[in-house]
Amino acid sequence: MGDMPRFLDRYQLERPRSDHPLGFAAALADHHVPGISLALLEHGEVTQTWTMGRRSVTSDAPVEPDTLFQAGSISKSIAAACVLRLADEGVLDLDTDVNELLKSWQVPANDGWQPHVTLRQLLAHTAGTTVHGLIGYPPGMPVPSVPDLLDGHGNSAPVRVTALPGVRHGYSGGGYTIAQLALTDVTGLDFDTLAWELVFEPAGMVHSTFAQPLDRARAANAAAGHRPGPAPVAGGWHTYPDMAAAGLWSTASDLARFFAAIRASVAGAPGALLSEQSARAMLARGAPNVPYGLGVTIAEPGEPAFVGNSGTDEGYRSWAGIHLADGSGAAVMANGDYGYELITDVLLPALRREYGWPAAPAAPTPAVAAGDLAGRYASGDDEFLVAETDAGLTLTVPGQPSVPLTAGTDGGWRARVLNVDVRFADRDGDRVLVLHQELVPHADVEATRVTG
Repeated sequence: MGDMPRFLDRYQLERPRSDHPLGFAAALADHHVPGISLALLEHGEVTQTWTMGRRSVTSDAPVEPDTLFQAGSISKSIAAACVLRLADEGVLDLDTDVNELLKSWQVPANDGWQPHVTLRQLLAHTAGTTVHGLIGYPPGMPVPSVPDLLDGHGNSAPVRVTALPGVRHGYSGGGYTIAQLALTDVTGLDFDTLAWELVFEPAGMVHSTFAQPLDRARAANAAAGHRPGPAPVAGGWHTYPDMAAAGLWSTASDLARFFAAIRASVAGAPGALLSEQSARAMLARGAPNVPYGLGVTIAEPGEPAFVGNSGTDEGYRSWAGIHLADGSGAAVMANGDYGYELITDVLLPALRREYGWPAAPAAPTPAVAAGDLAGRYASGDDEFLVAETDAGLTLTVPGQPSVPLTAGTDGGWRARVLNVDVRFADRDGDRVLVLHQELVPHADVEATRVTG
């Protein structure tokens, strides 16, 4: 156990780069996240754990390495591993029509048309099922049975097949709830017991549980979820009968151990959690439109091989993953709705830098004189003016003062006064400006130089 290391104290999220970096405690406060827990993976082993903050704003109890958080959709990774373990044991087949496995409920027909849905499709989110996510049940609200939940007798819509199964990825927590029911119907075990026997115990996840609701002893060691404010979720947390989709309680170390166990399975290690065949099926892309396997996110083509997942429950955010080549990675759990911004924009970039995590090779950028980059660039109705100065370049958009750009060591250009980076590329004879803004993920702007 330890406090967050100093190399994480370079926080500038949602501040201009010209501001002096703040410490990580300020990051928690700014984002209304009371506490956070992190486990570091090196060479496929948990080597360090760090915690900071409190389990609740109403208590002085600190977050500790064994503090439980809700893991949201990382539940799906555990559920998929349960299915694959049973497939390894010959108890079920991934490609059997799930209605042949279900006893207490059936996937309904649509006006006489009966869809054939398989566990493989449910785990890959390609079954065409509805209900993207579920919000759980606050204290005092009746919690439906799983069959009742699937029929819409709770606080979510009925789960139905509305797209062709097996064609495209369409995220569905409802589909995972069908898979959960199939597992309990086939085995006769409750889902928490099933997960303990198949995954938690063999993977060394000694603190994890699907108990919904938590018993008193575990509840005393749990972090409360928080809304912005920060204000605790009413009652501390919600109850999730859709356990396979969102009901996992865990620790950062347990999540890290799980993904390390998946990496060992992919490598065919003796006594691994899954057979090598099942592990590789888990990491195979289920549909062409999204890098998602069976219950896990995987790398895009050209990126280092990776397996992981992220999770969101009411008042909680989590992330966990491991690089398959060198076993580096981490797991992070936070008890605030804005925790994911801290994880993806502060923690993970800092860990990548500090520990040299594998990264996709950067496209080579030829050395080009600043003057040769100057000119007007257009992207639809947007126009960018690049001008040469004694210090480098400036970037101007209509109605704004010019932003100075400084040359980076990788051939790109960096704005110090904003969280903006600019690269230039040659494509089919045209020079293209690529504008990356840190606070607008997956929304890079590409503009082509205007000639004449």
